[in-house]
Amino acid sequence: MMRSTATPLIVVLALAAACAGFAWAQDSDRGLAAGLSEAAAGEGLDREEVPLDPDRATQLFREANALYADGAYDGAAARYERVLAGGVENADVRYNLANAYFQAGAIGRAVLNYERALKLDPGHEDARANLEFVTELLADRQASVGGPVSEFLSQAYARATPGRLAFWVSVFYFALVGALVRGVFRGALVGWAARLAVVAGILLVVAASFLALRLTRLRSVREAVVLAPEVAVRTGPGEDFVLEFRLHEGTKVRAREDRDDWVRISVAGTDLEGWLPAGSLEEI
Repeated sequence: MMRSTATPLIVVLALAAACAGFAWAQDSDRGLAAGLSEAAAGEGLDREEVPLDPDRATQLFREANALYADGAYDGAAARYERVLAGGVENADVRYNLANAYFQAGAIGRAVLNYERALKLDPGHEDARANLEFVTELLADRQASVGGPVSEFLSQAYARATPGRLAFWVSVFYFALVGALVRGVFRGALVGWAARLAVVAGILLVVAASFLALRLTRLRSVREAVVLAPEVAVRTGPGEDFVLEFRLHEGTKVRAREDRDDWVRISVAGTDLEGWLPAGSLEEI
C-alpha cells in the first residue's frame, strides 16, 4: 500500500495544538487549484502521459512524501494529484492528499479527500479519525442526532460496503445450502443442521436487504463538499432568488437536482435545503 510513509494525523494534531500551529501528517500540501496548476506546469507534471506506469506513479508518490516532509506543500500536493490523475485511485493516496490540504488550510478539500478515501476503503481508520477531528473545526459543524445507539448504527452502516455485504450474503447462502443438503441426505432437517438453516436463512435475508439498500443509496444519493469559503444558499437557481442561509467550506451536503450552473442541495440531519452555484462544491 502507498501509505507506507504516512503518519496517523490524529497523533500529529495533538502536537499541532500544543505548538499553536499546523503539523499534520507526513504527507501534505496547500493544494489550492491555482497553486497546484502552477506547480504542475512549472515542473512539467501536466504534460505526462495518462495513465502513469507503476514505476512513475511510485516515484511521484515518494517525491510527494519527501516534499511534504520538507514543508514544500504545493509541490507535494501537485504530485499526489498527479498520481491520482494518472489512474491510481487509492485510499492511501487520498488520505495523504487530504492531510496535505489540511496542513495548508484548505479544509474543504481535506474533507473531500478524507471522504473519498473512506468511499474507497470504509475501514480506513486513520482517515475516519482525521475526518472526525477536522469536522469538529468546521464553521457549519453538524451535531449528531439520535444518541450513541444511532451513532453506532450510522458508523456500522458506513462500514458496510457493498463488497463486504456481498461477501456475507455468500457466506450465509452457502451455510443455508449446506444445512439443506445435509437434511436431504439425512432424510430430515433436524438438530444442529435445522438450527443452522434457520439462523443462516435469517441472516441471509438481513444481509441481502442491507445490500439492496446500500446499492440503491449509492445510485440515488449524491454527496458533495462545499469548497468555497462561504456560499449563499438561495430559494431558487439564480442570484435573484431570496437568500435562505449560508454554508461554509468543508460542509457535507446532498446534491438533489442540477439546473444550469446551480445545484439544489440539502444538509443531512436538518431541514435546510436550497440552491447554490455548482462551482462552489464538488461531489465526493
